[in-house]
Amino acid sequence: MAFATLLLRAALATLAMGVPLAADDPNPARNRVAEAADLPVFWDVASGEGILWSANLGKTTYGGPTIAGDLIVVGTNNEQPRDPAVTGDRGVVMAFDHRDGGFRWQIVHEKLETGDANDWPLQGVCSTPSFDGERLYYVSNRGEIVAADRAGNVSWSFDMVTEWGVFPKHMAASTPLAMGDLVFVSTGNGITDDGRVPAAGAPSFAAFERATGRPVWRDGSPGAALVDGQWGSPSYGRVGGRDQVVFPGGDGWLYGFEPSTGRALWRFDGNSALGADEVGRAQFMNAFVATPVLHEGMVFAAVGRDPEVSLRPGVVWAVDAGGRGDVTSTGVRWRFQDPDLGRAIATAAVADGIVYAADLNGFLFAIDASTGEKLWTYDALAPFWSSPLVADGKVYAADTEGDVAVLRHGRTLEVQAEIAMPRPVYTSPSTDGSVVYLATSETLYALVARASGGGADA
Repeated sequence: MAFATLLLRAALATLAMGVPLAADDPNPARNRVAEAADLPVFWDVASGEGILWSANLGKTTYGGPTIAGDLIVVGTNNEQPRDPAVTGDRGVVMAFDHRDGGFRWQIVHEKLETGDANDWPLQGVCSTPSFDGERLYYVSNRGEIVAADRAGNVSWSFDMVTEWGVFPKHMAASTPLAMGDLVFVSTGNGITDDGRVPAAGAPSFAAFERATGRPVWRDGSPGAALVDGQWGSPSYGRVGGRDQVVFPGGDGWLYGFEPSTGRALWRFDGNSALGADEVGRAQFMNAFVATPVLHEGMVFAAVGRDPEVSLRPGVVWAVDAGGRGDVTSTGVRWRFQDPDLGRAIATAAVADGIVYAADLNGFLFAIDASTGEKLWTYDALAPFWSSPLVADGKVYAADTEGDVAVLRHGRTLEVQAEIAMPRPVYTSPSTDGSVVYLATSETLYALVARASGGGADA
């Protein structure tokens, strides 16, 4: 299996936040910071210390865990079938009871007939579902945006591959975002392995009517300029009295749109830091895979690529989201570059004036949010696909070797614990304020500060 294909689904998306539920997505800015208390610093899988419960997933898991009321919802595959009548390679969304990890329901999707090009084998559903208090929204392995209720019944779906000719590179993985009457999503349109753009006219970004799934607007700005797949997710905020939805492009640009109409507001070239001899050369060109974070009028985003071509220098950008038109030369608050910084697919977290950004070189950087100055670096010795979570004065950062670092949130590096999980971690941790939910490739864990008996789902 291609190394890249494996990764791309997890951190792309990535990103359920355990914050109070509302009528809209509870974390529209996509900032992975949560209010919480008494979260765990240490746990041990072998002894069960700090493990409230665990539940078996498939054997490859990239989506979630998402907190949806009394459910924890995960996108996975079908290599450990829950239903003996449903076997073979499938994309699966599973839901578990948040109290004891009991299995509630699953939604299963057949594989695309086009195979590796658009729906890589055994990768499951790679989109992290989002939840608006009523429905779950995710993108299936078939490139469909799906809305489902809390009982696991599909309310509506729209097939972006069949209807619009979208060509996902290996997999679709965006996390939809519900705000107002609309749901926003990146379609996943991308390139072939040899760099061609088969569907240059297909949309990259879209909005759907939340109640019915009717398409409201779509935009294909990247067009033939795509340099990679598009696995990132939109964010939403209000800047200067203006609502906007921000999309990361597979052409290396960030795009801000008026949410209700899709009218273009601003755009920013994430490749503007490249040297003149690098521009246009495929191996040097960056895309945006990590989801942009809107915070205090700024967009924070790290450039990335398919991890198979990831071993290049990276950049973390801070861009003013209040501009108009092309803001490449006018909107940069700062750019962060460092000899250790590589490309990234993990979404940043911004808290108390600190930006936490994790990269595919295996470094977690703490950066001053106002100046772009490096505060400290943590070396995990393994790539980060998972996005950091800041909660309860702690930073949780999980790498692809299955090691989870618990760091003290602050302007100096303090390692509180380093915990080895039995399997790799590709997804991003979430919290409901008292429990941390962490999915390895095969198991979902509920982690608590004090051991309290542990249910386990065989």
